[in-house]
Amino acid sequence: MSGLRRGFKTWCENAAKGYRRDLGIPPTAALDPRRLAEYLKIVVWTPAQVPGLSHEDLRQLTVMAPDEWSAATLREGEHCLVILNDAHDVSRQNNTLAHEIGHIVLKHEPAKMFVTFDGLMMMSDYNEENEQEAICFAGAILVPREALVNLISSGATNSDAANYFNVSDALIRMRRNTTGIDIQAARRRGVWIP
Repeated sequence: MSGLRRGFKTWCENAAKGYRRDLGIPPTAALDPRRLAEYLKIVVWTPAQVPGLSHEDLRQLTVMAPDEWSAATLREGEHCLVILNDAHDVSRQNNTLAHEIGHIVLKHEPAKMFVTFDGLMMMSDYNEENEQEAICFAGAILVPREALVNLISSGATNSDAANYFNVSDALIRMRRNTTGIDIQAARRRGVWIP
């Protein structure tokens, strides 16, 4: 997570606390990003909910090539819609949705825009800085530092933590690395890690 602007990680942790408070979710509890999307008035659909999507296109998106995409976010003024690939497991969907919410909350503008030949589908990419910020936001919102410290301190494994938060083991490893909790825990035990 190098290259993030100074104070951004702290901002994400504070934002996670604030959103949890607003939603009435304890700081150490798991958060379903769908609740956050609803609170932020972001509409979330699956491909099957897209009006006019043909059976063949739906099959292509969810059966033939489900690993080719995770989500599509469409914005019109203040209105936002995330189409989430429900062919993925729930832990991946949670991370994807939190990531897309991050782009929306942070008001990221796509770096590249593409329109299909028929002019109906617009896809976008974000620059690397925006991607890193969305990754950081998603990690903090799904796995707050305080909650992860409590779990790891109680002896939970990465898999235990992933199951608790309904996220992937990879996200737990990333959060452990970027928050420095392992170094903090080692120092508490009297082991010095530079």
